[in-house]
Amino acid sequence: MPKTSKQSFSLSITHLVILFGISALLLIISLFSKSLSHLKIESTVKLSPSPGVTSSPSPSPEFVGRSVKVPILTYHYIGNNPNPADKARDNLLVPPDKFEEQMNYLSTNGYNTISFDTMYAGLKGISPLPPKPIILTFDDGYIDFYINAFPILRRYNLHAVSFIPTGLIGGGYYMNWSQIKEIDATGLVSFEAHSIHHPSLPGLSDAELNSELLESKKTLEAELGKPVNFMAYPYGSSDGRVQQAAKGAGFLGSTGTWSGRVETEGNIYNMPRTKVDGSWKIEQFASYLGL
Repeated sequence: MPKTSKQSFSLSITHLVILFGISALLLIISLFSKSLSHLKIESTVKLSPSPGVTSSPSPSPEFVGRSVKVPILTYHYIGNNPNPADKARDNLLVPPDKFEEQMNYLSTNGYNTISFDTMYAGLKGISPLPPKPIILTFDDGYIDFYINAFPILRRYNLHAVSFIPTGLIGGGYYMNWSQIKEIDATGLVSFEAHSIHHPSLPGLSDAELNSELLESKKTLEAELGKPVNFMAYPYGSSDGRVQQAAKGAGFLGSTGTWSGRVETEGNIYNMPRTKVDGSWKIEQFASYLGL
């Protein structure tokens, strides 16, 4: 029987609906396939990172290996500023009365002031550290260490470390070798290296760098007749090259000036130290040590 126009129209609509449905389904399948492909690519990238990028970063060198909690405090001048216009000195000094208050606090609260050699032995597991260990360091060998700081240290029987720039010793603001040897004979102070001329080490050539490190070590050892195993970077400035040079010069460790209380095998050539602020009240000093 021949199809009527009404039937033909109905069939055309049906065909269109079917075609539209098929097209929509194909579009959905295409989009879904692309999405799966994109996810697969992302998964591959995450599993196979680009060169130089790690999916789980290695720990920072500062936190590698054995560790010990030994706060290292940094002092420069122990004395009042004779020149109020010298603002740089203000930033580096601790008045003698505040310094004595701090040393009294350490003495009466069970802190044990130790040397870097003792800290190193504890870090390497050679011998145990005493309770509440702490290292007191004094940079640059200024004359007021001899006049003001050392008598207070001796009064409280506290050990300290003095970092010496050998080429500056005997100058106007610095101790001389006779004073250094007098202090050294008491056994209360370890003298360690601080370069020859106190330059910023990263800016030196390899030859200059090696000279500053090796010659300062040799001079101190010759003058004092004992090994010098540690050094402080002038201005706290170092980089990988400088740290390798310190190791190559025979130092067992060296210090920077970044803040921290934990010494590790990973930071042994850039140990953290905290500068004592001359404006600290004794409560602030105590709080820092107690953290």
